[in-house]
Parts: sequence; C-alpha cells; structure tokens
Amino acid sequence: MAEPSCGAPSMGRSDQQEDLLSERRQYRKFTAQQKTELVLAALKGSKSIAELARERELSETLLRRWREQFLAGGAEKLAGKTERAELEELRRENDRLARTLGRQTIGNRETR
Repeated sequence: MAEPSCGAPSMGRSDQQEDLLSERRQYRKFTAQQKTELVLAALKGSKSIAELARERELSETLLRRWREQFLAGGAEKLAGKTERAELEELRRENDRLARTLGRQTIGNRETR
C-alpha cells in the first residue's frame, strides 16, 4: 500500500494482518459430559473458576455461563409439575408474542 503524499504513516493493514484476520477461527467443541465435569469442579470450590479456566484454556465468562445454565437446568428439573407447566406456558406465550412482533415489524417496513 502506498504511503500518503504528506508523509503520514498509512492507516491500512498490511497483507499479513489481512491474512490473519481473514482466517476462520476454529472453536473447540465440548461435550455435555466435559461441560458437566468442569461445572462440577467449579461448584466443588477446590479451585476458582479463574484457575479452572486457565488450566483448560477457556474464557472465565464461558465457564460461568455453563455454570449458570447448569444450575438453571437443575432448578427447572427440580421444580414441581405445576411450575414446569407454567414455565412451558410462558415460553409458548413468549414465542407467540415474538412472532407477532416480528410480523408487525415487517408490516411497518412494508408500509414505509
């Protein structure tokens, strides 16, 4: 890339930087069993989430998210039949409202 005529450095990226940015990032996939083992280790408390994340080269945020999902799922399973039915009804209502809102949004765009 040519330097601007005023002598200021170029603001563009080098070809090498462009190549690095254009490569697709490969994400590791974790099985439910692996996630469960990590979450249980975090809940056990002998090591902090930060330590576990460092050892497994994971983000602390990801491990915390898995922990929250694990606990929420357990709470849902432990809820009584009535609570589960209410939760399912709320989910259906939420889906219905989201679809209605989506249709209204599309309708508003078409009338513009």
